[in-house]
Formats: sequence, C-alpha cells, structure tokens
Amino acid sequence: MRVRAVQVKGVLQRSRLTSYVINPYTGCVHGCVYCYARFMKRFTAHSEAWGTFLDAKVNAPEVLSAELARRREPLREEVLLSSVTDPYQPPERKCRLTRRLLEVLLEHGAPISILTKSDLVLRDIDLLQRFECCTVGFSLGMLDEELAHRMEPRASTPARRLLALRSLRDHGIRTYAFISPCLPGLTDLDKSVEAVSGIADEIGVEAINPHGGNWRGVEKVLRQHYSGLLEECRSLCNDQRYWDSMEARAHQLARRYGIHMTGFYRH
Repeated sequence: MRVRAVQVKGVLQRSRLTSYVINPYTGCVHGCVYCYARFMKRFTAHSEAWGTFLDAKVNAPEVLSAELARRREPLREEVLLSSVTDPYQPPERKCRLTRRLLEVLLEHGAPISILTKSDLVLRDIDLLQRFECCTVGFSLGMLDEELAHRMEPRASTPARRLLALRSLRDHGIRTYAFISPCLPGLTDLDKSVEAVSGIADEIGVEAINPHGGNWRGVEKVLRQHYSGLLEECRSLCNDQRYWDSMEARAHQLARRYGIHMTGFYRH
C-alpha cells in the first residue's frame, strides 16, 4: 500500500451532507467492496484500483488554521470528518493528520461530527472530550464478522466498533450508529438496532447504493460466498416496497429502544 504525501490549497469545504466537511485523505485503504466514494477517482491521477492507494494531505492542519483565522466570525456550524474517506484508517496511526486537524478545530471552538469504521478514534478521546459539541459515529452495516471481513476487509471488526461506541459513550461523548449499507438478505436490521441500543444516542439507516460501480464488488462477494442470496439481493435492491417496509421497521425499532432516528436514506 503506497501512501503519497500531497499539498493542498484548501481543506474546509461546504457540503450537502452537513454544513462543512474535511477530508484529511484522498482515497481509503479499508477496501470496502461497496464504497460509494470510488467516484473520487475521476478527480485523481491514480491508475491503481480504488481502495489500494492513499494521498495524505500533509499540510492540511496548517491550511485549516489559516482558513479559520481569516474568518470574520468564529465557525459555529458543524464540521464533518469525513465524507469521502475515513479519517481513522490505518495510516492515520503514523500520519496523525486527523488528530492535528482536531487540535486546530478545538482551538477555534468549532462543533464537530466524526464518521468512521475504525476504533482508532479512541486514541483521540482526550481531545474529543474537550469539544463543547462533538458527536462520533460508526458505520455498521453488518454484525457478522465473516461477512464484514469480506465486505470491509481492512476496517475494524463490528465487535471492535461496538466496543468503541460504548467506550466513547462512557467518556461522555455523544454517539451515533449509521447502519449502512443495508444489504437485503444479509443485514439484520433488528439485531443491528438492538446491538447499538444503550451505546448510541442516534441511528441512521441507509439502503445499499447499487449504482456507479458500487454493485460489482458486492456481487463478486455474493457470487463467491453467498450465491444463494445473490438473485434475491439484486432484485430487492431496486424494490421500493421492500425499502418502504425496511424504513417502517427502522422507525419501529428506534421507538422500541428509545433511540433518536436521524433518517432512512435511499439512492
């Protein structure tokens, strides 16, 4: 795995997902077969397959500091880390870009939200506790360890993510679980919501996105290891009645466990 150091001119970006977003890296080495962010390769000069390269924006903390210093008013809108990469993928242990960005955001009193698949986020609890407004969430689309390893080969295991959620909550940090992607026949929504009850303040649920090249990797795994579910999964991915029932069930489960539901997202 090659990690390339790159220089950037801007870091803080407006986003449709939230007010602002920061992506410390371009690419992601978790290798999730369904990754939605693979479209980013259109904007890079990489010939390598998505999931096998990473660009580290080594000057990002300094650029962010300059951007925030130029603002006329303090940043009071939420900043998400991250939207098209994982801020805590394995090279972050050495690069420490996310930690340095958090230090800058903390200095300026910015509210933050983190979305990751890695329990490496626990390294930064000392910083996260000092934010006035901080939420940390984990993508958790499947609980089965074998299935998760095949779909998300270099991400933290579901068990480790659940333990990390509990640890964050125990340290007074607001948490959420993003049950994404929901795979028909493979994601057990009932068990997923039950697993995060008591350790996640909020949940969101997202249907698998079968478009833009995301389906090919999923289909390969299903064909190799879950061939009996392939046709059902493929058919239900585009069945709106199926997702209607899933959305209704998600709301029902959220009410049962007393968890705030942020939304049910489709493609």
